[in-house]
Amino acid sequence: MKVKKVLFITIITLLINFTCKAQQGFCGEIQYKQVKKISKLYEQDFLMKFNNKESYSEEINIKLTEDRNEKNVSERGLTETTIIGRKNLNPEFFYNNKSVFYFAETLLDKNQTLIVKEDSRQWKWVLSKETKNIGNFICQKATIKFRGRNYIAWFTNEIPVPFGPWKFQGLSGLILEVYDTDKVFHIITNKVRVGKTLDCSVNFNKAQLKNAITIVEYRKEKEKIINTIFAKLSSKMPKGSSPLKWDKNCEDCPKGLEIFDEEN
Repeated sequence: MKVKKVLFITIITLLINFTCKAQQGFCGEIQYKQVKKISKLYEQDFLMKFNNKESYSEEINIKLTEDRNEKNVSERGLTETTIIGRKNLNPEFFYNNKSVFYFAETLLDKNQTLIVKEDSRQWKWVLSKETKNIGNFICQKATIKFRGRNYIAWFTNEIPVPFGPWKFQGLSGLILEVYDTDKVFHIITNKVRVGKTLDCSVNFNKAQLKNAITIVEYRKEKEKIINTIFAKLSSKMPKGSSPLKWDKNCEDCPKGLEIFDEEN
């Protein structure tokens, strides 16, 4: 009788452990480098933690930089460009729980960090049979058009979570690399950790998400900040010079990473 009772308890324990693991699913963390080449080259490092329900990426290895002027000679002659340096150590972050997405972006100084909320969207990926290895993982190719740019992503079903770096998600496995066909944006994973010994919880200050603005408000606020930058640069110009103005419709000017004109 005691043997049957012990056997019954053992079976129940195994079922509970199996259920907990199934609910927990895969979890881990990746480190990746994000490169943007718009007017200049911008490199950022991120650490992303994930489980089967949510993911959180936070910028790491942040360094302060000074404003600087660069001179370039082209067919149009000599041009001088002012590069605005980074004046804060506020990390950018991206949080995704499948139904809603948040991101933080610092544009000018430490008092102008915008936390933005985006509703969930349908990610219409087109899958390819093409594969390649990234580290020890076999990755499959997928393509998508997102806010004015065509992207190629490489994801692995060996880590079956629907998340990825930056805003990308919606595939059957973790995205380890993504880039656009214009060579403006590139993300590559350089370290992956998955395993039973890892902490699967995604912890950060979620209270700050209450102050999030919408994507429409974000675009308006970003325009104000850009105009502030132009006004600051104009104030340093010689007397009698025409003030600098930001032309949103400039065809020759570098476009932002997300081209909202082509998608709401």
